[in-house]
Amino acid sequence: MSAHPSPMVTAPAGARKTAPARPAASPCDGPVHAQRASVRTGFARTGGDGRRTRLTVVPARRVHLREVLAALRPRDRAELEALGPRGATTEAARAFALSPMRWAVLRGGRCVALFGARPYPGLSWVSGPSGPSGVAAPWLFGTPELDAEGRALARLGPLFAARMRAAWPCLVNMIHAPALAERPATARWLARCGFAVAARPAPLGRDGAPFHPFINHPLTRAIPETP
Repeated sequence: MSAHPSPMVTAPAGARKTAPARPAASPCDGPVHAQRASVRTGFARTGGDGRRTRLTVVPARRVHLREVLAALRPRDRAELEALGPRGATTEAARAFALSPMRWAVLRGGRCVALFGARPYPGLSWVSGPSGPSGVAAPWLFGTPELDAEGRALARLGPLFAARMRAAWPCLVNMIHAPALAERPATARWLARCGFAVAARPAPLGRDGAPFHPFINHPLTRAIPETP
């Protein structure tokens, strides 16, 4: 899931830009929204060593960022590299720094994933049926260990998508087409989290790499096709 919002994604139909609200605090100061210290998924699994493990979600720190970047999944690295010349590490660190909401997923005490949401550049606020509404770009990247946690992620996703939607009623971003082709279940997971995924990719980045837009908003006619 792209950590860099695409300027090619359009606002929901009928939307118009209005002045952005002044942030309550710098996103680099850490999450500014009220969060629990940790969240249990309610799902424990048995690892290869026979030990029972449970995913725990905590507010993300820079130590978690370093831990994940040291063992980034190949498809996440490829997606981040496709976004531009700055490279995967810089793109991931930038998304982390600009996100008022960000969490770390721990398994057995190790960080296996980071996810969060950052204000969408150029579309920080749009006008909706009930007045100005915030727009943000959700993102996620992790280590190969995350791939073994499909059932837990199925429970985590809708919970935290709802938390993001409480802060930003419109969530929109892009996912690398090769990553979606490698794991088609990702589209079903995004749908479970309330996102509509465009069937056709759009070019993004310096080399025009294919990315599928996805959006979570009542006015999802901005992206009408779903796989």
